[in-house]
Amino acid sequence: MIKSDETTEPLSCWNKARDDERVFILLARDVAAPETLRFWAHHRIALGKNARFDRQIVDALDCADRMEEEAKVIDYRAPADAPTGDAP
Repeated sequence: MIKSDETTEPLSCWNKARDDERVFILLARDVAAPETLRFWAHHRIALGKNARFDRQIVDALDCADRMEEEAKVIDYRAPADAPTGDAP
């Protein structure tokens, strides 16, 4: 999920977390994030906590795929506020 969507979507993990509950965020620019998401999804299935086509699992696997695809076109090494285009 995109950061701004996570805060505005009432059913997002962020908004469903209790105020005293720890959360951990994986950033798309972390090269380990897609495989970590896939491990988490498959482990949830193996533990019997989810089925393969539960929305939570489908969303996680889709997110992992999107992270990899976007990394091919977005230079995450550049600062987020860096100018784009042909600027020196």
